[in-house]
Amino acid sequence: MNIKMIVTDLDYTLLRRDKTVSEYTIDVFRRVRKRGVLIAFATARDFRFVTEHISLLIDIVPDIVIADNGALARYNGNDLYKRLIPVDTANTLLSRFEIINCASTESAYFLTSDYAHEHWSIGKKATVITDFSDGIKEDTLYVDGIVNKLPIDIIDGFPELRAVTYSGINVVTIVHREATKLNALIAVERALHISTDEIVAFGDDYSDMEMLRGCGVGVAVANAIEEVKAAVNYICGDCDEDGVAKWLEERIL
Repeated sequence: MNIKMIVTDLDYTLLRRDKTVSEYTIDVFRRVRKRGVLIAFATARDFRFVTEHISLLIDIVPDIVIADNGALARYNGNDLYKRLIPVDTANTLLSRFEIINCASTESAYFLTSDYAHEHWSIGKKATVITDFSDGIKEDTLYVDGIVNKLPIDIIDGFPELRAVTYSGINVVTIVHREATKLNALIAVERALHISTDEIVAFGDDYSDMEMLRGCGVGVAVANAIEEVKAAVNYICGDCDEDGVAKWLEERIL
């Protein structure tokens, strides 16, 4: 395979269920990089959390980070893609959630007090504890929380938005309609002059499906949802069994 970039989801894909990776996986990624292959992380998580926490924790520093469900893509400190929800629209959305967990802007997290103590990005970006009665003051990367209605109803009247759902948890994230992992990846491809056929992507959940279908090679981990498995070229091992790394060693190295 003539692969020039590896792009992988993090949670339940590259990361094991305990949010770690093995020394074996670290070694495989180092060897892949020595071959000149670029490494990209594509995640629902915040950009700063990836660069300031996850990549340091697992000792794999990506060349490209696609973060915030595809709202932001960055390479060597430069933004290659960015899609924000206008502040007025974000404030309208707040009233449609039963419980608001978080609203993330480029400068801060806005968190309810009940959610703040367990939020995974405390300390990685300015944090504002709020009941949201005063709204948000700037354009927003995403708003997420719990709803008592269909996700599509939250964005009713806003065709420029999309609702992201996840298997196994009752959380909905609202982002700009163009904020997808695939759109961000296409922007990266164009900027770095890499063909889609030269990219292998790994994932496990609904938000990965478009990206997996849109790359030259799509790979689902064994613990992926069935819809993802049906959409890909290959299925590798479980995230707890170094599935991504083993596939790379067998197929790329």
